[in-house]
Amino acid sequence: MNYLKRLLHSLSARLVLVFLLGSVIYSYAASFSLSLFQDTDALRQVVGAHIALHADYVLSDIGTPPSIERAAEITARIPVDIRLKGPDVSWTSSELFPDIDNISFGPLSLLRLSEAQSGEMEEWIKQVEKVEFSRYENRAYVKLTQGGYDIVFVSPKMSSQPVVPFEPALIFSFVGVLVLLVCFVGVRWLIAPVQKMQEGAAIIGSGDLDYRITSYRNDDLGDLAVGINTMADDLQDMLEAKRQLMLAISHELRSPLTRTKVALEFLDDEAVKRNLLEDVEEMERLISDILESEALNTRHASIRREPGNLRELVSFVIDADFGQREEGRLLLKDSADDLNGDFDATRVRLLARNLIENALRHSPDPDKPVEVELQRQGDFACLLVKDHGEGMSEADLDRATEPFYRADPARSRHTGGFGLGLYLCRRIVEAHGGELTIDSVVGQGTTVKASLKVN
Repeated sequence: MNYLKRLLHSLSARLVLVFLLGSVIYSYAASFSLSLFQDTDALRQVVGAHIALHADYVLSDIGTPPSIERAAEITARIPVDIRLKGPDVSWTSSELFPDIDNISFGPLSLLRLSEAQSGEMEEWIKQVEKVEFSRYENRAYVKLTQGGYDIVFVSPKMSSQPVVPFEPALIFSFVGVLVLLVCFVGVRWLIAPVQKMQEGAAIIGSGDLDYRITSYRNDDLGDLAVGINTMADDLQDMLEAKRQLMLAISHELRSPLTRTKVALEFLDDEAVKRNLLEDVEEMERLISDILESEALNTRHASIRREPGNLRELVSFVIDADFGQREEGRLLLKDSADDLNGDFDATRVRLLARNLIENALRHSPDPDKPVEVELQRQGDFACLLVKDHGEGMSEADLDRATEPFYRADPARSRHTGGFGLGLYLCRRIVEAHGGELTIDSVVGQGTTVKASLKVN
């Protein structure tokens, strides 16, 4: 079934199907035209005249009653056998000649004499009705009737081995299949670059902007391949320019903040200094999150995948960032699954840190710790973080991963940040070929699942 779907989806198969339909329509039109021509008395007159003429020659040559000597002379000149049958004669040129009573004779089907307008036919054309035809045991038989005598000709001679003819339907079928095969091969050759361009576009679309499509064709498809390569060059240049711009913005924004932090150290009022430092640090985190989100806000996000283990990355974050400060509020549920894969370690640690921080922020009850679970599901290594907080409504779930969206509009540092945490997490997961899903029940808590493709 899958092969049939791929075949129907194939452009070459569709073109061959068009050729097939065209040939069927052409064959039908040709057959219909021939049938119309067969139904005309003009054809009956042309063909019938020749048949009647040859019948007259034979009957005149053999005579009436038929002469056995003349019949024998005819079989000696041409490769036929003759059978004479009548009131006073019964002769055959070959003892192998079958009994003519076992042979079904009839008019020539091509002429369709039964449909002819007899009144408009010449008298000599009507003589054709005296000639009957049959095919018996791979030989052609012709019977002439005159004066109560039957004169039957057979070809080839009975002493020779008849040639078994191919059935016309078999010949047409074989030729048709051969033509379709040639058409299919030709079409496949013509559109072969399409498959290469499709594969190349998929590779470039996945983020490998250094890949280029190789084409040796000097036609429209070759020009299309060159156009795709040019597009990849332009896209790579734009992304590089964007990266340089982000680096410049990052430097220009962080430099004055750093100077501000240094200047704040000289303040004597500790309370004022502490509040200002918190504001400056919050601005630094906001700038970092915005720049990181923008860096990942594209299918061509540049991530550095290296062999690693999700268990080790998450454990490092828990120990380094939450070990002492949040002791007793985190519960790690680790399975024995294989969690090895290719990850961008820096961004995966950022992912785990944001998810855990967000869950701790919404879990005020110390008796209900945040649950962090690691597991393997097929080609994905999964990180699940579950809190027991206030949960989210359906409306909030639909927008939870949008940038700068917060269910609580009061943007206090004690109740939440600027709404970039889950958005940044989604971008990190998508850059790893995975998906971020959120399940939440109001009043019971929220579970966030980050599935990272490991290969």
